[in-house]
Amino acid sequence: MGYVKLVFFMLYTFLCQLAFSSSLPHLCPKDQALTLLQFKDMFPINPNASDYCFKFKEFHSYPKTLTWNKSTDCCSWDGVHCDKTTGQVIELNITCSGLQGKFHSNSSLFQLSNLRRLDLSFNNFSGSLISPKFGDFSNLTYLDLTVTSFSGQIPSEISHLSKLHDLRISNVYPYGLRFGPHNFESLLKNLTQLKELHLYDVNISSTIPSNFSSHLTTIQLSLTHLRGILPERVFHLSNLKTLNLSDNPKLTVRFPITNWNSSASLMELFLHGVNITGKIPESFSHLTALHELDMGYSNLAGPIPKPLWNLTHVEWLSLRYNHLEGPIS
Repeated sequence: MGYVKLVFFMLYTFLCQLAFSSSLPHLCPKDQALTLLQFKDMFPINPNASDYCFKFKEFHSYPKTLTWNKSTDCCSWDGVHCDKTTGQVIELNITCSGLQGKFHSNSSLFQLSNLRRLDLSFNNFSGSLISPKFGDFSNLTYLDLTVTSFSGQIPSEISHLSKLHDLRISNVYPYGLRFGPHNFESLLKNLTQLKELHLYDVNISSTIPSNFSSHLTTIQLSLTHLRGILPERVFHLSNLKTLNLSDNPKLTVRFPITNWNSSASLMELFLHGVNITGKIPESFSHLTALHELDMGYSNLAGPIPKPLWNLTHVEWLSLRYNHLEGPIS
């Protein structure tokens, strides 16, 4: 009998220890902490490197990497988030951190293979090329390279990120970013889970293919040197809330005559500086969710289209610098 009690006691003790240990947070793996510290050492802090941060995000830059040190668990560092079960680093958000310097293709950052979200926006990487190794982050759902002073051609490997829901890349003077031939088409073809696509001031220099993800809620392609005719399918993306194609003077836009599939969801439509041809159809009046509309500099001519007066929820409307005529009533 005593032997049985001893066995039960030992089993009870073991189960208690197991339950206690499983309730403890897993610490950041040492190799990943070292990887982050190596990344930190590559970039001195320069507050001016995040000058655009306040203008676009309305908060001041803050050097997050200054809190990173060997004496603390890397899961507690600013901008670092870990999986609660495994302790693996899965998110890195160092936006507006004042980082300045060259972003090398062999950066230690690429060793963080479990990353799901990566935000490097509003830092100054001094004209570095975007490494093809970004395409190795096979688990990424979010990638933000907004105002990062990268330059050159966007690698085709970005289109390998098949799990992406949100992609944000933008150029900043004096650097330039561009897509290679057919790379933009490949990106749209492969990133079938995209919900938000932001490519501001990136030289795409191509027509717009029709193979957009049906999940898209935001398309921001202003100042991207698009040309040709906008595929009508874009207006039939049923989840679309924001469409911004402004400042693409070689892009021709023709509105669908029939009702748009996006008519119930579209809230923002920016077509400033494109070439709108044909009449604005009656179907325009069915955009019941529309709050903002900009069709300035878009070659509109003749009387102000009647369907515009039926957009009762519009809070901001611009038709400036067109050739419209007639009474406003």
